[in-house]
Amino acid sequence: MRSGIAILLCAIMIFALTNLPAYSSGESDLAPDDAIKGDYVLAPDDVIEINIWGEPDLSKRQIQINKEGNITVPFVNSIIKAAGLTQQELAFKIADEYTNADILIDPKVDVNVVVRHRMKVWVSGQVQKPGVVFFQEGDTIASAIAEAGSYTPQARLEAAELTRRGIEKPIPIDLKKLYMNGDLTQNYVLQDGDQIHIPEDNFNRYYVLGEVMKPGLYFLRDNATVLSAVMQAGGPTPRGTMKGVTLVRGDVNEAEKWTVDLNKIAQGDLTQDVALEPGDVIYVSETSKPDWGKISQILNAITSLGVIRRYGIF
Repeated sequence: MRSGIAILLCAIMIFALTNLPAYSSGESDLAPDDAIKGDYVLAPDDVIEINIWGEPDLSKRQIQINKEGNITVPFVNSIIKAAGLTQQELAFKIADEYTNADILIDPKVDVNVVVRHRMKVWVSGQVQKPGVVFFQEGDTIASAIAEAGSYTPQARLEAAELTRRGIEKPIPIDLKKLYMNGDLTQNYVLQDGDQIHIPEDNFNRYYVLGEVMKPGLYFLRDNATVLSAVMQAGGPTPRGTMKGVTLVRGDVNEAEKWTVDLNKIAQGDLTQDVALEPGDVIYVSETSKPDWGKISQILNAITSLGVIRRYGIF
């Protein structure tokens, strides 16, 4: 008999425990991955829900924070600046409004975030898809640039800038260190309203002129050399020679000039394949003995046209 009573009591306890009402943490009705922490700072376009303990008629009220960051307290019709406050701070302010209006005595107010505003960052300059990028909390500079289609070949990665609200001057970002060296100190966590700008590379450029298939201005890449530059310009024309390739470096009036024989590279003489620097000019001649007078005329011509100076060369 006693064992039967014990079994019955256990069954009643299990039934009672499994049918207890679910405990609400007061965070919101969002899924766990999307739950908003209590220290979340409210912003314009957030949708909040106001609940007052023991006051069902004043609870379950959903309000969107307007563009100015304000809400109107239900029944009191007073305006409160909500943007910039945490949920708890806003709850205290709402409670004060009901108390001061003699509607409630010592109200217990909860504020939950139902829908969070879409945080956005502007990415401009040398990216494939410049414009507004929406992001989630915890996203970084690298993720925003990836959403913008990544950077273009013309990007000057080491001169990027981050403009942030509340900071007077743009923050310099060396994206070259981030992407090439894995320097995560450059990978700032995004904040709503950030602006990322990647400028065009008008500094790291060089010229390939003379007897090449595609003479012109080229972007300087890491580990670029005289040989790789000539190859990028399509190689020499039938009249050009690899024996008398001229490299000009420095100010056009006081330039360093020397001739390299790129044919010797095939013989193992790697000293002929000089590493390039920003502003270098490579000239492929018709003969192994360059015409320095002709080269100087070409350099003076492009300098006088302002082409070199416009691109930061010399």
